[in-house]
Amino acid sequence: MSAPTKPPETAAGQPEVLPMSANPYEDFRYFYREGMPLRPAPKRRVDKPGWSTLRHNLFDKWHTVHDDWSGYDTPQTRLLDDHMWQTDEQGAALAESFRRDGAKESRANFEQALNHGIETVKSPSPELLEFFKAVDTIPDWIDLEAAERGRVAYYNATPSADFLTFNFGYWATTMEDRTSAATGETGMFEFKAMQRALETSKFFVDLGKQDVFDRFGEGRKAAVHVRLLHAQANRGLEKLWGPEHYNEFGRPIGSSFLVSGEGWFALMPLAIDELFGRPHSGRDWDDVAQYWAYVLHMMGAEHRIIPKNGDDMRKMTDFIYANGGRSSAYHQRVATALMSIVEQMDPDLPLEMLGSLATLVGPEDTKFMVEGTRWADLDFTEAAKEFEEKARAEAKEAREADEQPDAEEYKKRKATQGRPPWTNALEEVEEYIKNNEPDVTVAWTLHDDSKEAKR
Repeated sequence: MSAPTKPPETAAGQPEVLPMSANPYEDFRYFYREGMPLRPAPKRRVDKPGWSTLRHNLFDKWHTVHDDWSGYDTPQTRLLDDHMWQTDEQGAALAESFRRDGAKESRANFEQALNHGIETVKSPSPELLEFFKAVDTIPDWIDLEAAERGRVAYYNATPSADFLTFNFGYWATTMEDRTSAATGETGMFEFKAMQRALETSKFFVDLGKQDVFDRFGEGRKAAVHVRLLHAQANRGLEKLWGPEHYNEFGRPIGSSFLVSGEGWFALMPLAIDELFGRPHSGRDWDDVAQYWAYVLHMMGAEHRIIPKNGDDMRKMTDFIYANGGRSSAYHQRVATALMSIVEQMDPDLPLEMLGSLATLVGPEDTKFMVEGTRWADLDFTEAAKEFEEKARAEAKEAREADEQPDAEEYKKRKATQGRPPWTNALEEVEEYIKNNEPDVTVAWTLHDDSKEAKR
């Protein structure tokens, strides 16, 4: 369809929000351009903003956290609503070209461009050229010096914050309705569990490395690999699910939920440390926002909705969490798959994971994660107390270290020593694979030939 062109504007000069369409699949499947009217959000998954305990724990000290939708009506939230209907434009075109030209040739050209530059590919497709034109162009609003400071701040979170950030990723994957539906439908955490766990852990470890800003750095390449993986999954799931799913949920992996990765992962270490008593400066927050703005650019996020500073990052995350919902029909399947991976790593980890989560998202939402699974009856009360004591002790020690004259130099040194966040998780997965599934390797090709890719 052709997109609306000339937008009426509100009295405040903001683009008008269109009325909800009876068939968004026909009317809303286009890419937003500057000056267009905005599309309304897909149906809210909950009557009032969700994940309330989590949001109040993290953001009450920074801004007003709302428990009704009328509190979330700003230019930023309206743009995030609109972008639930669309996805990574260049990634979508590249994923389609993989299907057209065949995964083998397309993958070889993609890897050549990623590892040696698009200029070294002999006969690149138009889609590959456009994709790497976007990847290789760093927007002038990204301050790479600030982004490096943000990487250092992110790197220097306490071990408890690192552990709980990892656990939160599992909780949110289970709880967020679109994510749990996409994860459950592809089945990758069930049928390719160790490869998926290995690639996820390596992705986050590589993002923490200093070379993330280098054209051929491992961190940058990890972000671009995952960008293509998301695009392939998004393409296949949309074809698998069809118009009815789109009309209710928007894209399987919408642009707004891609940028939520900044909230799920970049914001979390700082926010968790603050929850337990270690404050950060406004510059720290702004720098981390710039660091993940760079990561999100590499992953194909729409620039208009990428937060550029700490305040926008926190407010965006609050809104995205409010939209998280109460999981999907795949709830028990996803929870079982993820908790099984954790249990395989260490039989004591499920209890420790649930205990830590209870200090952040509250006991009720922690219990809901594992409702209907064989972990549902675990009593994590004592584990929660133990984790909180440990987290507060680490935050106190870190706060005291932050006050020392050489604090910044110490943080910089630590951030070059080769153990970014998620390193412990990666090492546990690697040890398990070495002993049990030695053929599993990092390939990033799970959706080159998956059932979704063949549609």
